[in-house]
Amino acid sequence: MEKLIESALNMIKPGMTVSFGGGRTVGRLIRALDATTIYVASPSEQTRQLCQELNIPIVPLEQVTKFDLAFDGCDSLDHNLNALKSNGGIHTFERLYANLAERYIIMAPAERFTDKLNADVQLALEVMDLAIPQVLTEVEQLGGKANVRQSQDMAGMVRTPNGNGLVDCHFENWDEIDSINNKLASMTGVLGTSYFKDVVTDALLATDEDVKHIKKEDL
Repeated sequence: MEKLIESALNMIKPGMTVSFGGGRTVGRLIRALDATTIYVASPSEQTRQLCQELNIPIVPLEQVTKFDLAFDGCDSLDHNLNALKSNGGIHTFERLYANLAERYIIMAPAERFTDKLNADVQLALEVMDLAIPQVLTEVEQLGGKANVRQSQDMAGMVRTPNGNGLVDCHFENWDEIDSINNKLASMTGVLGTSYFKDVVTDALLATDEDVKHIKKEDL
């Protein structure tokens, strides 16, 4: 068993209510755990389908008052444990689950943990269709470039589970991401952004030989 999965399993105790996000790493964790001793929930349709295949019952979010743990991945993580969760496109749902978590744990390769957020990773916005032109204009006025994410499988834009579009925002660097994100997130029609500031409590970072566990309270 790979050490990253083993480290995550060691955090899970019987009786806990645990959220599992999307992605292959979380999928490997799901396959490795003993789900008969815990309550499982997920913001990811893909993960819920995997649980169904494994006969793991899923607890609906509306029945949860708190998660003991929530595991997820990210595309970039800075040294203050602020994250960009941009490529999956379900960040609005993921935030709802993260908000209820006592410990929100990112599982990622160590190279994604850098001093500053990786400028090659975009800031993704979930945006109502009618608001998209205004959002594109605002990004340009802030000095960035934006595009509506297009589907690789069929013609047209990518749709979130809420039926909205995704706008990917690119800037030269993320030195001003707090102000950029605040301005864009406050726009009418923007339902959520992929920037998770002061949300992550733990990072399990996999190297070739070991796993480094970083806790927010130790920074």
